[in-house]
Amino acid sequence: MGVPASFHSIVTKCKSLATRRREAKEKEIRKLMKVIKKTMQVQNREVKGIGDIKFTVGVREMSAFKAENESRRARGDSYFVRVKKDIGSKNEKVDLWYKLVSNKEEFMTDIVLGSTQPRHKHFFFGEKEAYKPIMHPQMKGMSASDPNLCLWFKKEAKQLRHISDVQVSHSKEDEVNLQKRNYEKLPLCLSKFGCGYCKIWLLWTSTHLLRLTDCDHIQKELKEYTDFLAKTPDDPILQKMVSTANFRLKEAQLREEDHARDIPGDDLIYTKEFLALKPTELKRMIFIYKKCIDLDKDGKISVEEFASFLREPLSLCSFLRQIFALALGNFDTQSDSNKSPIFNLGSTLKAVSVFCMLSSADVLKFIFSCYDIKGYGFIDRAAFYDLLELFHPRHQDDRVHSALKGIELPADGTLQFARFEDISRRFPHLLYPAFRVQEKLRQKFCGVRWWRRKLEMYGIASQRVERDKKRENEIESMERKQRYEMAEALHNEGREFFDVKERRRKKNRSTTPLR
Repeated sequence: MGVPASFHSIVTKCKSLATRRREAKEKEIRKLMKVIKKTMQVQNREVKGIGDIKFTVGVREMSAFKAENESRRARGDSYFVRVKKDIGSKNEKVDLWYKLVSNKEEFMTDIVLGSTQPRHKHFFFGEKEAYKPIMHPQMKGMSASDPNLCLWFKKEAKQLRHISDVQVSHSKEDEVNLQKRNYEKLPLCLSKFGCGYCKIWLLWTSTHLLRLTDCDHIQKELKEYTDFLAKTPDDPILQKMVSTANFRLKEAQLREEDHARDIPGDDLIYTKEFLALKPTELKRMIFIYKKCIDLDKDGKISVEEFASFLREPLSLCSFLRQIFALALGNFDTQSDSNKSPIFNLGSTLKAVSVFCMLSSADVLKFIFSCYDIKGYGFIDRAAFYDLLELFHPRHQDDRVHSALKGIELPADGTLQFARFEDISRRFPHLLYPAFRVQEKLRQKFCGVRWWRRKLEMYGIASQRVERDKKRENEIESMERKQRYEMAEALHNEGREFFDVKERRRKKNRSTTPLR
């Protein structure tokens, strides 16, 4: 019995439909890969931090280590960078070297100076607190003239900040310049450990880039310092802090201007590229904005109108402002501002797209970064209570009261991100309003299922980008090694030719008869 022709046509249509869907999926992934690569180039999202530190004592050891380090660099392997200024002792020159890595688990998150002598005033045994030592055989204080410095470091993957640079200051002028560049000084002078009269400075960087722009953070910080200075205008410390914040703000603004040259100026175009939207999907988002949010049809909305669209209380407007600041980063987010910011169609859709693409862990980091203004990885007790008051005005919820009784805040009054994460896991209703806002936005714009699929596609695209980048790095490393081996072979060939020529010359000298 033969198969009807109509059956074959149905199978062919099903196959062609499956092929079209597969091709459309691959096309979407390729678009997202292009967006991810562009974002990585523009924002320089590869975070680097210090993963290792070494000491060299004396010019001979420094020269040998420098030659070995240059050879390692030429082969394409990881290498050390020497700090410009040494920390020398009375008899020998002591240099400090550090290695930059990209693996966040290898980032140094804390450094403590200590002496190797148990009876020393500043002796520190860090192994009890999970610190690891960095020492040098000639810096154990075996003789009166030898340094006795030991550098203890810690690596904690959950920390929100890490050490990205190390510098040494020899004079007051050096200290002023490092302060302006936002370096932090370690408390002890190295002369206490038999080294030179100098100090070590560390530059801290946010490990997780999910936070407001640097300009927004610095502007908040500058506003706080300026308010304090207005009350005590003759305070020299506050004057210095205001001057330093102004200097950092100018640098951050210049960096943002450089990045902005490669970013689409139109927020609507940015949203279309960021989500790889089809024309129909973009039209649907625009329709929701015009029909449900911009009720007066003037093309602009306020945060209060956005809250009304989500049916959220006006007390949550401060958090909604932070969502816009995360995506736009170009207006004052202070909650006590009398003038409410106005947003157009493009900026609104950009804010929605960025916030809806955050995972649950990213939303938690974002909430924490709103109160961790300087990116130190902790917030104080007052900031934590302000956060609770934002999501639960006046703590009227009985569950909030019971949660506060069960939370034991640290004695020093600071709350680390790991502890904050644990509290949110134990009492999920404390931060539930933030996740509720995200869920509502996903429901109203394209649906929750659409966003989950988009996140899945974004994850596949990110994995492919990482795979391609790893492959490119391997090829570059192989090419470097080949160039190095070729240069080394040519160098050895030249030396052999020179040696043969020199032997012939000596032989001719010895065989030439004396006159």
